[in-house]
Parts: sequence; structure tokens; C-alpha cells
Amino acid sequence: MIRNNFKIFVFIFVLFFGTDYTAMAHGLGQSFEQKVGNYVVDVGYDVLDKIEAGEAVRFDFNLWMENKIDIAEFDHVWVRITPKDSGFDFATFLYRPEFLLTGMSYKFHEAGMYELTVRFLDKEDKNLAEATFPFEVISGEKESYFSGEMLTGIIAGLIAVAGITLFLKRKKAIQV
Repeated sequence: MIRNNFKIFVFIFVLFFGTDYTAMAHGLGQSFEQKVGNYVVDVGYDVLDKIEAGEAVRFDFNLWMENKIDIAEFDHVWVRITPKDSGFDFATFLYRPEFLLTGMSYKFHEAGMYELTVRFLDKEDKNLAEATFPFEVISGEKESYFSGEMLTGIIAGLIAVAGITLFLKRKKAIQV
């Protein structure tokens, strides 16, 4: 009985500390919003503070009616990310899925000022609303192979293995 309880404890411990539990959705991050005609363009992103170079950012693209209660009907979104000074970074079309959010992940490789332009289109490619949002990407820590979450998982796993080893050695010593 004690052995099964210990296995359950170790399993829960490793599951809790050994998994990446920092994933966030639009509700836990920030958003850019701009009223355009009868619509409100809403671009949410899963960062609580500042966007950092080298870290992936999830963007969700929503088009609301002016009352911000009803979601507007759109077919696809044109997205462009450009450095504010000059150059071209990224552009794509994202088609609206039937059940999930329209979104994408993007990793900024360099710090600096950027602009995010979004254009919501209907099935006939008619422009419903377009907005541009300036934002800053700060210099992130040097990317390493081990992220903070991964390191936490490794430490939790080592503690669990050490605990199991001590438990089994003690049990063998008692049986002898």
C-alpha cells in the first residue's frame, strides 16, 4: 500500500514540476486594439510583459463588431510584421478555422521597433478592417539549450529518482 502511494506521489510530483505549465492564451496576455469603422480589430498575444527577441510569441487575431460582444464574420487575415526602420520580415494569409482561434506563433530574432499590420478580408477578398500596431521587442537573454521550465523538470526528475533510490535502499536494508 505504501509503495503504491509513493508511486502516485512521485508521478504527480514529476507531472507537476516536470511539465511546461507556462502556456498562456489570449486571456492571460495582452492585446492591441483599434476601432476601425464598425469593427474593433483585436490582436492578442501571450506575453505578460514585453516581447523578447528569441522567444516565440502566440498572436490571436479577432475582429469584433463595434459593441465588442459579437464576433464579425471574416474569411481570412493578412498579417505583416516589419521592422520600423526598414526591411521586410514576414507576411502571410491566415484562414479562419471553423472552431479554433485564428492565430500564429512568431519568434523575433532581433530587438527593435516593429509594426504589425493586420487586414481582415471576406470570402471575396473585400477589406473589412485594417490596422497597424507599433511595438517594441526587447533584447532577450542569450538562448540556451535549457530553458527555465526544462531545468525545473530536470531537477524535479533528479529529486524523484534520488527519492525512489533512497526508498528502495531503505526497504532492502529493512528486509535483510
